[in-house]
Amino acid sequence: MKSIIRVLAVSAAVSGLSAFAQNKIEDIDDDEAAAPAEESKDATVDVGGQIHHAKAETKYFFTLPTVRKLEGSAEVLKPGSSEWTSAEEGRYYPLGTSFRTSGLDTRLTVQLGYECSVVIHGEASFGTREQGLEEKSRAISLMGGVIAVRLPRSLPEGMFIVNAPGFSVVNPAGESIYRYVKTGDGDKATVRCKTGSLAIEGRHFRILSMRAANEVCIQTSEDLLFTGIYGTRGDYICKLDQGLVKVTDVETGESHINPKFLEWKMSPQTAVRIQRAVPTLGKNMSVSVMTFDAAGTLKNRCAFAENRFEINSGELAPSNKSAQADLVKKAAEATSETAAVEATETEASDSGDDSKASSDSDE
Repeated sequence: MKSIIRVLAVSAAVSGLSAFAQNKIEDIDDDEAAAPAEESKDATVDVGGQIHHAKAETKYFFTLPTVRKLEGSAEVLKPGSSEWTSAEEGRYYPLGTSFRTSGLDTRLTVQLGYECSVVIHGEASFGTREQGLEEKSRAISLMGGVIAVRLPRSLPEGMFIVNAPGFSVVNPAGESIYRYVKTGDGDKATVRCKTGSLAIEGRHFRILSMRAANEVCIQTSEDLLFTGIYGTRGDYICKLDQGLVKVTDVETGESHINPKFLEWKMSPQTAVRIQRAVPTLGKNMSVSVMTFDAAGTLKNRCAFAENRFEINSGELAPSNKSAQADLVKKAAEATSETAAVEATETEASDSGDDSKASSDSDE
């Protein structure tokens, strides 16, 4: 009898332990199932007795940049200040602050967000954009030396810009490296896409997309009248402005003024040269755009006046090297017509005003 009681007691104990263990497993499963909801950034809103889940906006940047790591000597120039002061590790600085390092062994990391940072070392400097705290995007300006930018590969378009006097790097995602130096007459910048992608915009040109290991060198004159684009690594497309053209529909007879572009494939040792001139009369700039292959041969040439479809040489590609001199002369003649046309329009306008004034006085 006692043995039967013992068996029943053991069975009851085992059943109790099994039930207890099962309840604990279910509790753990419930906790694990609830964990993602607790970690989620979604917001729960009670509207009219109904529960709505609102997706929280991803925040890519801190409100203010901070010096995350400093090895060596670095200085900051705050907006509104005329004196550089020593940078302090772990300190936040207002937007519009410039950072610079000195000494070959100096390395500075400025954190703009959890996955967004700018790293400079040696003799280098950059500035942040002065802006309102409500703005979501960020921008930096190249000032000198080697600047490395690290951004998430999933960064949305329009969130970050790298500025230089002659161009802007737009929509960078991933890692990119910039070498920037002031020359005797302007500046020279080398842009390298290490990972991810980026695009470059400048006056009369746009590099559509650069990928990993692509690199380009851009030289700009002090007066911004000359831009030289030189391929150094990889292949990518440079979209060049070729002015305005008048297009007539043969079926309807209607005419439209459309912008014209040339998509030039940049590769190592190829080049684009853009020269601009400000006319004596008028405000429309004369522009000459030339492309060169790896051997240095002129492949494309177009001269035009901004905002004027009447002044456009169209494509002027030479058949051989001996024709290049004549091509340059023709392009110069085409661009020189800009001032003449605008002068004629000005004289016509003035004469019209004089005639109107004369008729008014006669009356």
